[in-house]
Amino acid sequence: MSRSPLVDGNAHARTAPRRPRHLRGRWLGAALLAAPALAVPASIPTTAPMLVTASVVRGCIVSGAPQQTANVPFGRIDFGTHPAVGAASITALAGGGGLQARIECTPGTQASISANAGLHAQGTQRRLSNNAGQFIPYALALAGAATAPLPPNTVVDLPLGATATALPIVGTASLPGSGLAAGLYTDTVQVTLTW
Repeated sequence: MSRSPLVDGNAHARTAPRRPRHLRGRWLGAALLAAPALAVPASIPTTAPMLVTASVVRGCIVSGAPQQTANVPFGRIDFGTHPAVGAASITALAGGGGLQARIECTPGTQASISANAGLHAQGTQRRLSNNAGQFIPYALALAGAATAPLPPNTVVDLPLGATATALPIVGTASLPGSGLAAGLYTDTVQVTLTW
C-alpha cells in the first residue's frame, strides 16, 4: 500500500526539494526585486522660475469721446457778453462743464496740438463773425506756466501728464470799441491732437 503524501505530514519535502538555508534569503530578495514597484506619491519638491511680463506703450486716451478720432468734445471758448462800444481785450479759457473731453497720457509721452485758422480768418488772423460782414479778431494759445501762442496750422508741443486734463487752450478777443452791430459772433476751429 502506498502512502499518501498528506498522511505522513511531509508532503512538502516529497513534492519540492528544500533549498539550502543560505539560498532562501537571496531567492526572496530576487523575487522582491523582480516584482513591480508599488506607486508611491513623489515627495520631491519641484520648483522652477516662471517669467511674467507686460509691455506698456506710450500713448494718450481722450475720455468722454468713444470714437477717439472724430467729434471729440474739446469744449468751447465763451468770451461772454459785452457792450458794442466797449474797447477791451478779453481772455477766456476753453470749457464745457462735464461734457468737455479730458486727455490722459502715459508718462513720457510727447503730445502735440494744432488748430486751423477757423471759418472766418483773414490770413493768419482768426476772427469771430456775426455772419453779416462784421468781425472780432481773436487769438488762441496754450495755457500754462508760460502761455504759448497757437498760430493757425502750426504744430505745438502739448505738455500733458498721467492725470486726465481738459485741453488747456485760452482765447483772447480784441473788442474794437465802436462800429460793431449787436448780435452773436462765432467761429469754429478744427483742433488736432497727436502723440
